[in-house]
Amino acid sequence: MIQALVIVAVIVIFASISEKQIAATVAGVLFVVMPLGLMAWEHKQAQFKEAVWYAGVLQFWVIFALPILGIRLLNWGVPFDQLTFWGVPGPFLHSWSSKSYMVMMLITAIRWYRLGKKAV
Repeated sequence: MIQALVIVAVIVIFASISEKQIAATVAGVLFVVMPLGLMAWEHKQAQFKEAVWYAGVLQFWVIFALPILGIRLLNWGVPFDQLTFWGVPGPFLHSWSSKSYMVMMLITAIRWYRLGKKAV
């Protein structure tokens, strides 16, 4: 699953890029671009008929991935633990984004499992 590969890629990014702000930005771009790719693929497959799946992806993308990348880019040079989005501290957003990402992965796994069952 692409979402699991993104986690591995992020680990490699942080291990290979010593400047943490750049590593976090590259990882953030992955977390923004990957859901877009998944939504484009799903649209091609199901034509927006999978509302629960879209909600699962969009909750991560809109509530966490975009804001976190946005506050990083708009506040370059400021430590992440000093950043906020609509009064919510950056570290709190990041903590909840991990949980949100797991929800997105679970919903995607269920969706792909169902697709596999239909193909049999």
